[in-house]
Amino acid sequence: MNQVRYYRKYPRTHSKQSEQNEHNDAPTIDLSIAQAAGILVLTFATGMLSGCLLKRFR
Repeated sequence: MNQVRYYRKYPRTHSKQSEQNEHNDAPTIDLSIAQAAGILVLTFATGMLSGCLLKRFR
């Protein structure tokens, strides 16, 4: 192969944004699996407790 061919079938129509612009547009929260599981358990327990209290007073 003497000639290097262009490897894309279609040309790029836009360029990638830098990482700084992506972080400023939409804030995200980084959680570990343990933190996410803790939030899930806390939400489930709160729901169960409020459900039992509503059932008693109904």
